Amino acid sequence: MTESKITEAIIKTIESVFSDMVFIDTLHIDSKPESFNYTQILYIDILSPQAGFIIAYLPLELRKTIVETIHSTDWDDMHASEIDDCLLEILNVIAGNFMTELLGGDVKYNISFPAVNYDEEDIENLEKSQEVFFDAEGTIFRINIFLKS
Repeated sequence: MTESKITEAIIKTIESVFSDMVFIDTLHIDSKPESFNYTQILYIDILSPQAGFIIAYLPLELRKTIVETIHSTDWDDMHASEIDDCLLEILNVIAGNFMTELLGGDVKYNISFPAVNYDEEDIENLEKSQEVFFDAEGTIFRINIFLKS
């Protein structure tokens, strides 16, 4: 897998998932923004056919928009577990669609259950991962992706 093929697959995946599920247009940003804020990360392991991971760094504003759109209710009226479940399911869909986009529909893949993390301390190979930035109608977010060669 080349870095450009992985980047192309994640861009197509993010654009389609955000458009289809959250009704938000996203644009890939070619360069790293000067500032970027997030409070938690969403993490999922890719287990096979290649090991790796996907991490979503979503600012609070974007997390609120995603959850409120999917649940059609106010963020403050939902329990924390409902919010986390919604966001983790979005990451699960992103991971599945990414693997299908990257490998084709005939190749079987295996991914883990997604998780919410608050720091990057224990993530192996984070420094080797690709950072891909997006603009979701004015809100910047980042996806890190790593596949072992």
